[in-house]
Amino acid sequence: MFDRISIALWLVAMPAMADSRLLREIRTKDTVTLVLPDGECDAKVVTRSLEQLTLRLKKKTAGCGEREALVTLSRFSVTDVVENRRRMERDPRQSRAAFCSIAAFSLVGAPGALAVGEATGSGPVALLVLFGSAVGGAVLCRERSTRYTVFSDQIIAAQP
Repeated sequence: MFDRISIALWLVAMPAMADSRLLREIRTKDTVTLVLPDGECDAKVVTRSLEQLTLRLKKKTAGCGEREALVTLSRFSVTDVVENRRRMERDPRQSRAAFCSIAAFSLVGAPGALAVGEATGSGPVALLVLFGSAVGGAVLCRERSTRYTVFSDQIIAAQP
């Protein structure tokens, strides 16, 4: 008897234990994927307040609505939030941009600078190629904004 009651209480409390704490981490201009019972859609955060987010839909879907439509997502309708940031590096102190910068510096910059230095006979141009490859690697692999997946029961069309 006690086992049945504890299982029933656990099943009832399960939605309350969902991790919606990440909802407060979502900022304006972040990209989110909404997962609703009718389907999923991509959206961008337009405004946020303590209890709700206003989102602009990126494309038309049957479950969410028209493209560029504003919808409101209430904190109470959110069941879970997942952060979709992928980590490439093994060391959490090293950024992906630093790894790409070092790779571009050693694989492209050094041979390129050597070739340009030999062809032109100019040391400053060779250094420019060397450091330009490091900057290019860092720009190509920079950290972009975090994407979130938000599981919700419903969304409401926002009032203009």
